[in-house]
Amino acid sequence: MWQGDPNIAVVMIITVIFCSMAAVPVLIGLLIFNNSKKKREAELMKIAIEKGLPIPIFPEKRSLYGTLKAGMIWIAVGIGIILMVAIEGEGHLEGVSFGFLPILIGIALIISWKLESREAIKATTEQM
Repeated sequence: MWQGDPNIAVVMIITVIFCSMAAVPVLIGLLIFNNSKKKREAELMKIAIEKGLPIPIFPEKRSLYGTLKAGMIWIAVGIGIILMVAIEGEGHLEGVSFGFLPILIGIALIISWKLESREAIKATTEQM
């Protein structure tokens, strides 16, 4: 694919490694934040139990659009792979089929989002 530059594979591997290393502090920060939140909730529940008050319920705030966003990102990645192979393929389009895997994952996530949103609408109408 990139026959002109023999070092492109090394550059790509190093780029992937550095991008992965950049994600680690973000993930650690998210884990610490979630852990501290759970500790605060447990402490509030402990205080409520000690005082004989009803135990508070902490609803999880979950976005209905998270799955939709993930599906759209997967579809965009698939289209990007297809375009990259089509442009750089120089007539060899065997790799185009690799782009269909993320596209199908994205379609599955969008279907899942649609089903989740139907269930959420049904649950809110039943509560009323």
